[in-house]
Amino acid sequence: MILRAVAALVCVLLAPRLAAAEPISYVILKEGEPIGHETVDIERNGDVAKVEVNTETRVKVLFLDFHYRHHRQEFWRAGRLERMVADTDDDGSVHHIVLESGASGPGLTLDGTGREMPDGALPLSLWSKAILDRKVLYGVSDAALYRVAIDSLGMARLAWHGRDIAAEHYRIGGDVERDLWYGEDGLLLKTAFQRRGYPIEIIRE
Repeated sequence: MILRAVAALVCVLLAPRLAAAEPISYVILKEGEPIGHETVDIERNGDVAKVEVNTETRVKVLFLDFHYRHHRQEFWRAGRLERMVADTDDDGSVHHIVLESGASGPGLTLDGTGREMPDGALPLSLWSKAILDRKVLYGVSDAALYRVAIDSLGMARLAWHGRDIAAEHYRIGGDVERDLWYGEDGLLLKTAFQRRGYPIEIIRE
């Protein structure tokens, strides 16, 4: 009985524990003015990670209001994306994506309709550096395919909250363009790009 109790206690102590979520908050800027926020919550359990992303923006141009709302869950194992569910309302254009990775490759449905995806394609999910070795990415809102080339521009000094910090700078070119800066933790510090002709920046708070 004593040996069984000790063994049970050892199993409890050695069992992997779900790590607390790591909330990361970003401010979204259009021409330097805040238009929204994005949050990334990461739960880690060994080599398994559950990531939840929420994005909301609202832009007023002349007398028109434009909104964007996005919620996404990603499930990663050993650096491989196993499942993703995403819901987006892009100013009234609503989409639902479900991705399931299997032995035959990723299976994706957009609004209930199946789509064939190239092997190795990943969503344009920028929070980590997982995308940086891919040639094909796809939109997280509408699953549009992007043929890309991603270059490392080396280390850079980034002005961040009144400090000058080191960051790894990458540039995505091709069907979609982004400048990306990652911190020492491997997570996104900043991205910059053009949307509908306006300069957009997403910066970690």
